[in-house]
Amino acid sequence: MTAWHPNPYQPPSPPPPKKKPRPSGWWFVLGGGLMVAALAVAVLLFALLFKGLFTTDASLRADGQAHEVTVPTDGDRMLWADTLDGEPDCRVTDTETGDEIPLSSPSGEFQRNEQTGFARLHPGSGRLSVTCAGSGEQVEIGPAPSLGGLVGGVLAAILVPMLLGSAGFVVVLVTGILWATRPARPKA
Repeated sequence: MTAWHPNPYQPPSPPPPKKKPRPSGWWFVLGGGLMVAALAVAVLLFALLFKGLFTTDASLRADGQAHEVTVPTDGDRMLWADTLDGEPDCRVTDTETGDEIPLSSPSGEFQRNEQTGFARLHPGSGRLSVTCAGSGEQVEIGPAPSLGGLVGGVLAAILVPMLLGSAGFVVVLVTGILWATRPARPKA
């Protein structure tokens, strides 16, 4: 059996392809920026989420007297009071129409500081006459939180920063691996 010998007149094999150079250092900046943006978005979304719970449109005393207040009409409002000694008995009238506004129970138990949300209402025209009888405690009117909005807000406040932070981490990780395994860029 004879061994096969390559043709001596065959052209030389091509040189191996050049390795790609390291990625630019700006990729680290992009990844880090995405992670910082994730943190900023998380803080912003959580602040916006809980802002409504601490916003007060109007304050009045539960003294049995009618109090004229103006509230925004962008959504339902909630009456808040310290209900340790019982809920104040309140009546709300739209001063533009003269119609009494029905009060409903909140869709859940909402508390802020020592106050409990005890009644929910639609603000009508926004110009209200509120009469609350009780032990003289402070009654506040503010935006009514909704369970659906709260759950959606919490999910957004968690998922959006998690996606941004994960994308930033992947960019930094891949850039770091390519940086360590590829040759340096030629100096210009």
